[in-house]
Amino acid sequence: MSERKFAGFGRRRFMQMLLGTAISPVLGRIPAAFASSGPEDYVNGIADQVMALANSGSTGNALRGKFAALLSRYINLRTIANYALGPYQSKLPAGRRDEFYRLVSNYAAALFVYYVDDFKGSDLEITSTSTQGSFVTILSAIKQKGGGREQVRWRLTPAGGSYRVSDVNIKGVWLTISMKDRFSKVLKKSNGDFGPLFDELRSADTW
Repeated sequence: MSERKFAGFGRRRFMQMLLGTAISPVLGRIPAAFASSGPEDYVNGIADQVMALANSGSTGNALRGKFAALLSRYINLRTIANYALGPYQSKLPAGRRDEFYRLVSNYAAALFVYYVDDFKGSDLEITSTSTQGSFVTILSAIKQKGGGREQVRWRLTPAGGSYRVSDVNIKGVWLTISMKDRFSKVLKKSNGDFGPLFDELRSADTW
């Protein structure tokens, strides 16, 4: 797949930025409330759906819509989007908040579609589960059909008797940190004008 450019970034580089920074080792035994079968089964269930979409043969807007629905179901994108705005969160126009969250969801889904080949796997292998405070972090790898492995780290928080993905790390990068870095750069360059950020988020419709 050729490397296309946008907003001064290669999209593959931005995918690496968007999806996090290298995780530091976390130690600790899994508390009773986080029995390994619980969070691991939860992650396996999400991974199965991601791989099913990647292997479905669906493309374009249809696939992007399915990924957006999947991400919204399991990942707290609204919290991540708010965190990514940092000090600019209070400056987000009140009348455009719903539009902003919708565009962030669409943008993240578009990146998954663009790199859909990385998620075409046959199985998810979980290699470790650890805790740090209220977080459960799971290290896993998607076994790709061509024989490769795509490492994925999941950070979960308890929610309503189950879990919610609070962050995800692919290609060595965490979603929350990288998105905050990118949003801050765009907003700083525009002196807090949200127009350029909304334009960049909308660019996902043209990929």
